[in-house]
Amino acid sequence: MSKRPGAIALGAFLGLAAWVAVGSLGLLVLRTTWSAYAAAEPTKAYSTAMLFARLGVACVASVVAGIAAGRPAGAAGAWAAGSLLLVLSLPIHLVEVWADYPAWYHIVYLSLLVPLTAVGGFLSGRRSMLTA
Repeated sequence: MSKRPGAIALGAFLGLAAWVAVGSLGLLVLRTTWSAYAAAEPTKAYSTAMLFARLGVACVASVVAGIAAGRPAGAAGAWAAGSLLLVLSLPIHLVEVWADYPAWYHIVYLSLLVPLTAVGGFLSGRRSMLTA
């Protein structure tokens, strides 16, 4: 069954909003609970462990974004949200902050946005099936 374009757009917007909220909260938790992280943040002098922690925050935010996008729009909304995240993240990572992080970090971050958001959409649909 095909979703209406309005529902997909709403899902993409809700997914983006959820991603920003969860990502911001996750980075705030890192900053407030890990003093070395807070000290490294102004100059982006992150250790490998810190980079993996940041990737972990992005992974959780992406799955939650997919769940949020999937509620009104199903898998199509989750894929739209993941695609929107990728389109918005590409210029930031390839132009603005490329020199601030190792290449592997950008590759991992960018390559996980769409699939993890899709996983969230799948989980959203499974939850709907389980509660129906």
